[in-house]
Amino acid sequence: MQRLRIALLLTLCCLAVFAAIGSTSDRHVSTTLNSVSGSGVTGRVELTSLPKGGTQITVMAQGLQPGTDYVSLYYDNGTCELEPYSADDVIGNYKGGPGGTATVTKKVTDDLDEIHSVSVRLAGSFTLQACAAVTP
Repeated sequence: MQRLRIALLLTLCCLAVFAAIGSTSDRHVSTTLNSVSGSGVTGRVELTSLPKGGTQITVMAQGLQPGTDYVSLYYDNGTCELEPYSADDVIGNYKGGPGGTATVTKKVTDDLDEIHSVSVRLAGSFTLQACAAVTP
């Protein structure tokens, strides 16, 4: 009887661990920024669903021109196509660092399942430099 209880307890613990792992992956997406039109801009985007709603988005871009102004946006579409947006859709404005890299993070009000792509654009012309499709 004691062995049965121990086996049952271990089974329940394993199920709890697997459930926690599953819920964590549902709450976090890591995706690749792909260069557009030979811009050379690449990188990673990390999105984390926040417990009380909203999403934290971190863009880590490389291949940027040092000193050049960039902006990152998030979109309802999966292709970084410009759409009517508000200031809330801007993740951040930043400059390419001396090594051609930059990182920007913002907590946004949209939930993870509402975000379908993230971009890096030239701030002055809004020319798309890189796009990351988001698949929660």
